[in-house]
Amino acid sequence: MTTTTLTHDHVTWINMVHPTPEDVEQLAAQCPHFHPLNLQDCLTEREFPKLDHYDDYLFLVVHLPFWDADERLSRPAEVDIFVARGILVTSHRGELKPLVDLFANAQADESLRAELMGQGASPMLHYLLSMLVDYCFPIIRHVGKDLRHVEENMFHHDTRRILYEVAVVRRDVIALRSILKPQLDVVGALVRGNWPFIHEELDPYWGDINDHLAQLCSILDEYAEVVSGLSETIDTLASHRIDEVVRLLTIVTVLTLPVTLLATIFGMNIAMPMSEHPLLFYTVIGLGLALTVWLVWYLRKRNWL
Repeated sequence: MTTTTLTHDHVTWINMVHPTPEDVEQLAAQCPHFHPLNLQDCLTEREFPKLDHYDDYLFLVVHLPFWDADERLSRPAEVDIFVARGILVTSHRGELKPLVDLFANAQADESLRAELMGQGASPMLHYLLSMLVDYCFPIIRHVGKDLRHVEENMFHHDTRRILYEVAVVRRDVIALRSILKPQLDVVGALVRGNWPFIHEELDPYWGDINDHLAQLCSILDEYAEVVSGLSETIDTLASHRIDEVVRLLTIVTVLTLPVTLLATIFGMNIAMPMSEHPLLFYTVIGLGLALTVWLVWYLRKRNWL
């Protein structure tokens, strides 16, 4: 079984990590008013963020990002939450360190448990959501740090490497936006809702969480524009460097054209005029050098070289 229960006064926190069907059956027996479809959502891999409200409880599905250092990508972690009068249930897969640490600390520290659970289940829900949303700011700052690194080094390092770095940051920004933007609707539903088992004095605090989410999304929108601008700049820089390489190769080809032409003509296996003359070799070499020098002079005169 992966279910752990904390109780303080009249408030109970049930925490399920990697819930199994047996855990869900136990929760259903303990809280028979929870809808079977909501209970089933705790077992599915990825539910879309939502808020379902009933007469005596709320069911929330929220997604928050966690950093995958190996892939250099922010991945979504799902938390399913039941909140009713005097009870809070969290179901997750242990991917969000703040949630894991909060439950472990509350389990070990009685004073923290009293502070966290002493005012009821809905204030505890606010604290939990606020903590998880604020946990996103260091992840967003990490994206900003990567962007600054690209900005500072885009003209000093290998273009291929910088293009890779920009692609990594762009992928992370896209992932974060897809994770966080749907949460605005969930928290917005909390702001607009009016349920007897949710403390009315929490209304401004739901708005504060919503403001933090909106701020995160605004920062990500700005980062998306910066990434797009950097990508266009680096593409232009790479295109310019490719043009320089093509130009250099073209010049080398043109400069070797006279010698190549003479070598082709005099290399044919046919009788050539003055083929037996002792100065023919030096004449051909001199003619090739003269044509090459004239070609260099002409290209420089036209500012093509």
